[in-house]
Amino acid sequence: MRRVVALAAIAVALACMLVPSVSFTEDRDTVLLARTISALARNESYETKLAIGTVVMNRVASDWFADTLGEVLEEQQQFPAGSRYDADSLRAAHEVLSGARVLSGDALYYQALDAAQPWTDLDPVAIVGGYAFYAENGND
Repeated sequence: MRRVVALAAIAVALACMLVPSVSFTEDRDTVLLARTISALARNESYETKLAIGTVVMNRVASDWFADTLGEVLEEQQQFPAGSRYDADSLRAAHEVLSGARVLSGDALYYQALDAAQPWTDLDPVAIVGGYAFYAENGND
């Protein structure tokens, strides 16, 4: 009986080594969004990560911004292009890309609450974590 168990264990071990491992890959948009969320909200709550993702997707849906996620994220001086992301940022990216929103559809702008220069004197539509979210461009 021990031989059978030992042979079975060896067979399983060999099968695991010979069969290619299953790996999951993320599409480009998901990774770009996760990197952006992580760059802005790495040390923030999960809700803040969802709020940042919501602003990005609100811009994609808006007539005032580019039509694709990649184009919105690559607009100059709008969103940082992070090089890393964590599990929460990836999960938030998946949720937002699947339709989850934590801000109204008119929330198109954000500013860190501890920013040196106030971006606008407008009232934010929401404050989530360390960010204020706005419906209008305060620089107009």
